Amino acid sequence: MDAELRAAAAAVSEQIQSIPNLAIVLGSGFQTVLQSVAVETRISFADLPGFETPSVPGHESAAILVAELGGQRVMFVSGRMHYYEGFSMETVTLPVRTLAQVGVRKLLLTNAAGAIRSGMAVGDLMVVEDHINFTGQNPLRGRLGAGGAGFVDLCGLYSPRFNGLLQSCARQHGFTCHRGVYVGVSGPCFETPAEIRMFERWGGDAVGMSTVAEAIAARQAGLEVGALSCLTNLAAGKAEGEEIKHGDVLSALETVGTRLGAVLTDFSRHEAVDSVNVS
Repeated sequence: MDAELRAAAAAVSEQIQSIPNLAIVLGSGFQTVLQSVAVETRISFADLPGFETPSVPGHESAAILVAELGGQRVMFVSGRMHYYEGFSMETVTLPVRTLAQVGVRKLLLTNAAGAIRSGMAVGDLMVVEDHINFTGQNPLRGRLGAGGAGFVDLCGLYSPRFNGLLQSCARQHGFTCHRGVYVGVSGPCFETPAEIRMFERWGGDAVGMSTVAEAIAARQAGLEVGALSCLTNLAAGKAEGEEIKHGDVLSALETVGTRLGAVLTDFSRHEAVDSVNVS
């Protein structure tokens, strides 16, 4: 996999000579931000060694792109490889590791999530202050490195500075924006009501099927990390008698897509400064 990482990074560097300082991984619904930007460079996952093509609705046209957002150049990962699709954790985290390898220093992860905490509503946002890894996997397994570099301290993993800025940007565009703990699960099935009650007792505020592995891999690589969740449904058992469907999740995202793009634009205006020249 390290050989594939080097090859993927070389392929990206060949096409993008000046690497933006900030990268944003666009989760379900967040891809709408690309509809209003001029894309400078687009590299399909199919053209990158080790990358796989996601099969999940909402993650089509998977690619690494560079575009101007908020007056700044930003690198985007549009489309996500999920563990529940059968991909290994090495494959799932390869895009983030590739970003770090080519010189990205700041990373914003976005996702759709189910609301656990009372008082949260569909269409609200949540900045991730911490996470619970309930996927059953760790992306650093087998990647200890020289000097035990796999024993990564995860205290303060999610940048408080990013969180403050994200919350301010979200509120400016009419969102109720919470702060909370994201529970990462493996999927693909939605959780049982009993599992949600357990997560709630543990201190979980929202639940989803991505982000955690990418955040851990980014921390190991030394990136400043932030994560933003769009709450697209109430978690199992929170809305009695209502069945959770993936199509409903995507529909909820469509209603706030334009405003999500505005939040990312404002965040980029503040954070996407400087670039890394690649020789």
